[in-house]
Amino acid sequence: MILRRVTPGPAVELDTEHEGARARLLDWYAPGEGESIRLNLVTTLDGRVTGDDGTSESLTAGADRMILGVIREHADVLLVGAESVRAEGYRLPKRAQLAVVSGSGDLTGHGLEPREGAAPVLVLAPPAAADAVSRSLGAVPHEHVAVSDRGGSLAAPDLLAALRARDVARVVCEGGPSLAALLLAAGLVDELCLTTVPRLGGSGLRLLPDAGPALSRWAPRQLLTDDEGVLYARWARRADAATGR
Repeated sequence: MILRRVTPGPAVELDTEHEGARARLLDWYAPGEGESIRLNLVTTLDGRVTGDDGTSESLTAGADRMILGVIREHADVLLVGAESVRAEGYRLPKRAQLAVVSGSGDLTGHGLEPREGAAPVLVLAPPAAADAVSRSLGAVPHEHVAVSDRGGSLAAPDLLAALRARDVARVVCEGGPSLAALLLAAGLVDELCLTTVPRLGGSGLRLLPDAGPALSRWAPRQLLTDDEGVLYARWARRADAATGR
């Protein structure tokens, strides 16, 4: 598979089968110094983040899995919503720690796959959810991280504060749409890594809920494309993103 970096220029081609390809991609996707939150999603041309099977797996194409691994390697924590864990299933990552957001703490049907040497799953849930977390995860190594629920819901700044209190610098959020919208509405996302596959239609979930975050502006940081017409974009939040101007 050949990846072509269109911007920043000049244009560069990368053979993903080359022994140095992963190292080059790690350099291209380096997030920079300091704390950051990345949102990493795959979508169709009309903004669907799951295929007809209800998962993003059926949308994955081209070099997407390789790039996903590179983005994860730069993360300290992979942040996902409970619904995504139930729908997708997750094998615990080797390097980054998996953190799951749940308002109830009940992760029944999670599909999590333990892995030798992986860190315990962090479950960000209200203090009263401790029993539900323990009961639903059973033998899966985990830790309940208590996050206060304000008016019956978890607030994005509180979720981030709970992670920062554990010295987590680099967070990569992989959805789903509700969690993505929550972080975007709070202005906490620094960069959006968006894979766009050349497909239209279907019955999958939308990228963001209809009542999503307010209009904001983003600047292109990097754009790659491959032989199958898949686009891999990095978008940086602009300083004036909150105004939409």
